[in-house]
Amino acid sequence: MRCFVAAEIDEELRKKIAILQKQLSGLDVKLVEPRNLHFTLKFLGDAEESVISEVSAKLKETAANFKPFDAVIKTVGVFPGLNYMRVIWLGCEEIFGLQQSVEDALSSISKKEKPSPHLTIARVRSPKDKDKLIAFVEKNKAIEIGSFVVDKIKLKKSTLTPKGPVYEDIEVFELRG
Repeated sequence: MRCFVAAEIDEELRKKIAILQKQLSGLDVKLVEPRNLHFTLKFLGDAEESVISEVSAKLKETAANFKPFDAVIKTVGVFPGLNYMRVIWLGCEEIFGLQQSVEDALSSISKKEKPSPHLTIARVRSPKDKDKLIAFVEKNKAIEIGSFVVDKIKLKKSTLTPKGPVYEDIEVFELRG
């Protein structure tokens, strides 16, 4: 089962991000559907059922150590870099500590990665619009979309379909710290 850990955003922010995404219309990118916008805290990839229960226990413990907090979505960036763009994202510094804790908790189960709190808004298909994409990033690098409350994390299942991924909640963990 293809899984990841996420922090979700509210509907108002989804609408604001969709307006920002319109600036990318006509470029060679695949926009993330507004309903699928989220902050990825940890991508687990294909996980066996037996691993899911272990992940669940570790996420429950992690969530119990965090109080709900406010976070601000700001900054546009790209992975891996401007010379070779694959992903266009929005950043959120406040989520860093939570993402680091999720990463640490799951390090025995999944490959450890350097936390980089981000919300993917588009995937770049080819370099043909590179100059326009760089202009978009430069224009919006200091943007502030808005704030939201992070009060839960979710273990989600991702099913790939011809129309794009379909996400389902496997389990929700309330932040209780």
